[in-house]
Amino acid sequence: MRPIVYLGPTLPRQEAARLLEADFRPPVRRGDLPRRYGGTVVIIDGEFGQSLSVSPNEILRLLDTGTRVLGAASMGALRAAELHPLGMEGHGWVFEAYRTGLVEADDEVALLYSPPDMRPLTVPLINARAWLYDLQAAREVDACTARVLLRRARRIFFADRTEPRLRAEWVEVVGEPELRRLLRLRPRGITDIKAEDARVVLRAARHPNGRGDQSWTQRGASRAAASPS
Repeated sequence: MRPIVYLGPTLPRQEAARLLEADFRPPVRRGDLPRRYGGTVVIIDGEFGQSLSVSPNEILRLLDTGTRVLGAASMGALRAAELHPLGMEGHGWVFEAYRTGLVEADDEVALLYSPPDMRPLTVPLINARAWLYDLQAAREVDACTARVLLRRARRIFFADRTEPRLRAEWVEVVGEPELRRLLRLRPRGITDIKAEDARVVLRAARHPNGRGDQSWTQRGASRAAASPS
């Protein structure tokens, strides 16, 4: 049976389909999961405020029937961090950040998106966190500056955290020339860690033994442990 994948703004559907042949469905809401399924279920995106979020009990019911359930990147990472001792597979950096307690607030993965085309309109805080870690690990910013920049990003409400708004906050800390330099260090600017994790879990879903890209997962764990707080 083809895997069921709940996917929204985290990764474009066309790219996801190149990584895994699956039954792609919109972000999961409470009541969306099948009561039983003979294949694999992958949760990436899920709704938070506009609808009731998928409950742990719904996922446990699937696990109890023998369904393989994987989670990563967004709602999937949140639920996997809660349920991995009970059999749900978690993959990627965001999962490790929640599993280890580095990140606790659910809204770090939240963003505003356009429902017709699932296009992200804001930057989730977890992406800013991962970008700042990458800069710190590369010694492009010091730990103190990374913490200040993260705090400035955190104080913006998730629905208002656009890239221009982030730039306006950060330029007050490091100045315009330095901020432009930092953003140019990566081809696409701020690290899209949620998209990276979505790719990891889709590849893992192709492996029935659940291993997937373990070397990446180990790197993600160390990356999460050293993230600015």
